[in-house]
Amino acid sequence: MSGMEYDEAATERLEAVYLGPDVVAQRQDSLSRLSVSEGESVLDIGSGPGFLTTALAEATGPSGKVVGVDISKQMVDRAASKSTQPWLSYEVADATALPFKDESFDVVVSTQVAEYVPDIDAFCSEVFRVLKPSGRGLILATDWDAVCWHSENPERMERVLKAFAPHCANSRLPRTLAARIRKAGLVVDEVTYFSIVNVDRYEGCYGAMVVPFIKAYVSSQNSVPEEELEQWADEQSELDARGEHFFSTGRFSFSISMP
Repeated sequence: MSGMEYDEAATERLEAVYLGPDVVAQRQDSLSRLSVSEGESVLDIGSGPGFLTTALAEATGPSGKVVGVDISKQMVDRAASKSTQPWLSYEVADATALPFKDESFDVVVSTQVAEYVPDIDAFCSEVFRVLKPSGRGLILATDWDAVCWHSENPERMERVLKAFAPHCANSRLPRTLAARIRKAGLVVDEVTYFSIVNVDRYEGCYGAMVVPFIKAYVSSQNSVPEEELEQWADEQSELDARGEHFFSTGRFSFSISMP
């Protein structure tokens, strides 16, 4: 969830989510689909804490070049402070106005970012512009309206998730993303779905880790009474204690290439 400024607590929560087993598995799935080779130039749009960017740099080796961009200076500074690979760099940049020349990269990747970009057509056009003629990439996005989450109070669950939906620019982006990618001149080679299903709340599971983010956002919007929001969160712990927890979401990965 990139494209915003974070306080220290929110940054720590975000990094914990990225290091949880569900998102680690998702990251490995993205890396396998990209299959980056030694010496390639790679751009990661919305690089956040830099975990994917670092893995991409490991794949390119020192003969390659990897750049991570994020609209949050705090995230860029944090990722850069942990970087030990000279061929990996980070910059503050808007995904709809990338500071790179045409045909600069062999590979462009963007995970969990596109749905936060208000002008998705400009985003896709920029991906097309900076890719080399033989370039390829991957854009991964969540359909937040497709979350399947058990509650014994489904009306309250619906209110909370509806209140959370505006946290991104387009909570249903995957439904129109293929058409937008093609409109920008790119080819959609494959669309795959990476599912996350939690029937128990284990350490770092996504279904538990996302709760503080939802609480923080919905609380800041004053769209659900605080007491009701607390009850919603508490219920998930109670369901887990009884062995009745169920949470499911997933990411759509659009593998793209130049025509």
